[in-house]
Amino acid sequence: MTDLVYHDEFVEHVMSPGHPENPDRLRSAMKSFTTAGLLESLQVNLLTPQKASLDKIYPIHDETYLEGIREKSEKGGGFYTMDTAVNAHTYDAALLAAGGGIEAVDRIMHSDSNNAFVLCRPPGHHAEYKRAFGFCFINNIAVAAEHLLNEYNMQRIMIVDYDAHHGNGTQSTFYSSNNVLYMGLHQDGRSLFPGSGFPDEIGEGVGKGYTVNLAMYPGAGDVSYELVFDGVLDPLFESYKPEFILVSVGYDGHFKDPLTSLGLTTSGFAMMNSRLNQLAKSYTDGKITCFLEGGYNLEVMGMCSLNLLQELSGLEVSVFDDSHTESETCTQYTEELIERVVQDSPLF
Repeated sequence: MTDLVYHDEFVEHVMSPGHPENPDRLRSAMKSFTTAGLLESLQVNLLTPQKASLDKIYPIHDETYLEGIREKSEKGGGFYTMDTAVNAHTYDAALLAAGGGIEAVDRIMHSDSNNAFVLCRPPGHHAEYKRAFGFCFINNIAVAAEHLLNEYNMQRIMIVDYDAHHGNGTQSTFYSSNNVLYMGLHQDGRSLFPGSGFPDEIGEGVGKGYTVNLAMYPGAGDVSYELVFDGVLDPLFESYKPEFILVSVGYDGHFKDPLTSLGLTTSGFAMMNSRLNQLAKSYTDGKITCFLEGGYNLEVMGMCSLNLLQELSGLEVSVFDDSHTESETCTQYTEELIERVVQDSPLF
């Protein structure tokens, strides 16, 4: 059984007219599930979450910061940055997104479900301790990881973030921890927001080596990403032996995405999802929860969300006819990047 975590409040959060991070992203995903009959499948459970209690969020975010989001929402809206704003529904939607992640991992730990896809808005991986940033307010995946550490006494949680934008908020949350291994796979920050996530960012203190960043050359696609799984992901799993896998899912690495410059196809995303699911079965008894982050082409949102839910629920994964060829320059750069990352990390 796969839990699909979704709440109608997620589509009520709107930042501004024409904003790329908009409710149609979730509508496209839900439409793809409905058309394919997944919501009637015995393998998929549609889970309506409850709001996270604030005590679950305080380890990840400042109390005064959270109160500010609530106040802005109650007043009907307000801006944090030029592209990150709240409306009357944002605070509730953010608490429901965080709560959905907590419920998803709880149900997996209690053997009520095998795995989960948290189809939420607002996303979370850019949100920092005291700062809303990059369309994000509460770091949903970090809240879930902290919950697993505290409630289940876990020692080794692995977060894989394959959004095209570096998950700066998630990285900073666990930068000094060896209980969470953060692995970021994203477009090079010299060419994309938020301008971080370079290979020399490897953690600090007891967390040194437990942050691994693959800053991909613009144009990198299916070939490069499979090289990273072979050369970095597989050895990391073998070395770290995680107890639970959390994934920040971003479809903005697709070559059609309007905000980025990567070259993935739906087949590339399907490859990553399949590899991660198999790694979960090998190392965590299948314990994996995926959280939606970015992805701004609506057609791609539908196709890739469908593929992910099919993969998690054990159904046949649909094949689409989008194709893209990356340059030899990208592939060669990726090979050199992998070599550097492996050399610099104590986990290999």
